[in-house]
Formats: sequence, C-alpha cells, structure tokens
Amino acid sequence: MTTQRSILIVDDEFGLAEMLREVLREHQYDVTLAINGRLALEILAERKIDLVITDLMMPVMDGAELANAMRNSDGHRKIPIVMMTSLPTAIPRSSGLYDDVLRKPFTPEHFLETVHACLTTAEHRTQGD
Repeated sequence: MTTQRSILIVDDEFGLAEMLREVLREHQYDVTLAINGRLALEILAERKIDLVITDLMMPVMDGAELANAMRNSDGHRKIPIVMMTSLPTAIPRSSGLYDDVLRKPFTPEHFLETVHACLTTAEHRTQGD
C-alpha cells in the first residue's frame, strides 16, 4: 500500500491554485496551498512535502527565490520542484533550481502527467540513495 503523496502549490492566483488543488485531490493527493514563497518555506518547515509546484512570478518571495532557498537547505534540497510560468523564457532547467516547467496555459492532463513524472523520478532517486 502506498502512502498519500503530499503536494504544495505556491501561487498568488487563488483561482488557479484552487483549480489545481481540486484536480490533484481527485487523484488522491494531499494538497496544501501557499500564496508566496515565504509562506511555502514555513509550511515546508512544519510538514513533509513530496513535491512543490510554484509559480515563477509572485509578490513577497517569487518561485525562483523559493527554489533557490530550497536547494540551499539540507532539509528541502531533494524535494522536486515544478515551476509554472507564462513567460516565454524563464530560468533554464539546467540551473538545477527546478525539475520541470509548466508553461501557462496548460491542460489538466498535462499538469497531472508532469506531477506524476516528477514524483516517479524523485521516488527512483531516493531508492538509489
């Protein structure tokens, strides 16, 4: 029996975050929302999260700053990160800050495929440790 995977969605667009939460809940994921990177870091300090999905552009602490803080934290550096953005160019994936990118707009199907792929990759990575 597998345990329910926990996902943190970080986005200041409440309508989008709510819609993504519902899509994930329909597929039995435990979902938490945060409106900015600073609040996301507080949540990460309090509970186990298996995947972070964050918007790039947000007030207070944006997605790139959040990803950078996570990659520099012993406790969070291995958590996979999916960056959402509507920008045509963003931080290159080769930067190591995030594991995948979702270009807005995206379909719920593409969203779920990306989530599943990142969780599967992370699971294989931890089994290799």
